[in-house]
Amino acid sequence: MKRSVFISGGGPAGLAAALLFDQLGWDEIVLAERRSSPSDFEKNKSFNYLVDRRGLRILERLGIADRMYHCGVDTTNFTATTISPDGSATTKVVPIIDPERPTCFWTTRRAFLTMLYGAIEEKGSDRLRVLYGHSVAGFDRNQDGKAKIKVINDQGAEETFSPDLILACDGLSSAIRSALQSQAEVPAGHFEMIAGDSISTGLRYKVLNLPARFAAAGGKVAVDDNRMSYIIPSRHKGKRKACALFAFPVVDPSHPRSVNLIRESDHELWQLKDGSELLAWMEDSFPQLDVRALVSREEADDFVSLEAGAFPAPQYARNLHFSLGTETGGAEVLLIGDAAHAFPPDLGLGVNAALQDLDELSKHLDRSNNLRLIASSYAEERQPESRDLVWMVEKTFPEQYNHRPLRLKLWALGFFGRWGMHRLAPTIFDKPAFLLSQDPYMSYGEMRIRKQRTDLRYRGLVAGLTVLAASGVAYALW
Repeated sequence: MKRSVFISGGGPAGLAAALLFDQLGWDEIVLAERRSSPSDFEKNKSFNYLVDRRGLRILERLGIADRMYHCGVDTTNFTATTISPDGSATTKVVPIIDPERPTCFWTTRRAFLTMLYGAIEEKGSDRLRVLYGHSVAGFDRNQDGKAKIKVINDQGAEETFSPDLILACDGLSSAIRSALQSQAEVPAGHFEMIAGDSISTGLRYKVLNLPARFAAAGGKVAVDDNRMSYIIPSRHKGKRKACALFAFPVVDPSHPRSVNLIRESDHELWQLKDGSELLAWMEDSFPQLDVRALVSREEADDFVSLEAGAFPAPQYARNLHFSLGTETGGAEVLLIGDAAHAFPPDLGLGVNAALQDLDELSKHLDRSNNLRLIASSYAEERQPESRDLVWMVEKTFPEQYNHRPLRLKLWALGFFGRWGMHRLAPTIFDKPAFLLSQDPYMSYGEMRIRKQRTDLRYRGLVAGLTVLAASGVAYALW
């Protein structure tokens, strides 16, 4: 039986999905992506990914996991060098990483997408079309009632497809999800995004490009290891002035590092009007850097002119699946990745959760040929996981950006307190949730149960010790 799939979105999940369906032998695979190529450099999307075991599973199935050594930097811990405002450097292994975590890979979004697209090109499959510069324009119907997807290219030319399966891999602002909500047969609110609350929601960010290697001011130290993470804090401490540059590893020393600046909306960084103000601000904030040698006026002007991004609220779709039309003449629609669950990058789970969605879908595809059954069983399994994943992101470590210093100190106190109690009584207290989140073999539902249980017991312990201490003081005074 001839089968076709339409994939909206050429991010990691979309490209991997195209490879998967080609591997499965589907007859027609079409991927539409609005960008003009996989290597397009979108400055405020030049993210760094930490691809862990959750994401690597589907790459292993596709036979391309070993390519991560060429497009990423392998690691099991998180070692970072901090270059202080006085020019001194300290290298430490960050103690909040699970020492039992399997190998992960730091990579840039551009390097990862280029690797995936390279695998598609190597296949040279005549079943698979990747349409860059194309956007989803909505849905229509054939005369027999079958759904048609309308796609428009950069020149305004329209093309339509009538697939059996539609995958929305097109992010939080999913064109597929939006178009479906306008269809009369889709119940109101079927794909509604249910948002939680997090102190990292709304944090603004921009990306500055620095060389992979460079000397710091005065020649005291240097950013000389492209496989190392660097933290460069500013000399200021106030809420509206404090900042830090986070430079993550890159595999190719000739490529720039994407350096993240993440602060609240009232930070003075967002008030800068042009490149000259940015350069002056950086010279004042980061005396350990030779700013003028690292950041050109063109780069500075470009940085200021770009609109800052904002972290979304942690959120998940009420439903992941809908059947358009009849079982014999319709199409199954599934939400994958950020279209199904979106959140700030607190736990580094975004790209891994998207690839994990695809890996789980592949298992359902292996078990059955009934596409409606495949789609419904996948959605029934993954929707609770999406909900619990979002809950974990919301509750585990939104303090990490140090935009609320007191909250970060309290979080650290709780983390090491729970870690200590786990070491003393592992059958009563689980690992802290941040460590649980690094376990690629544990479901998010199980993580949630363990976190809630340990939090309850830990708070009970703290409350009991507080009462005992107060009673001791009262007795001593009496």
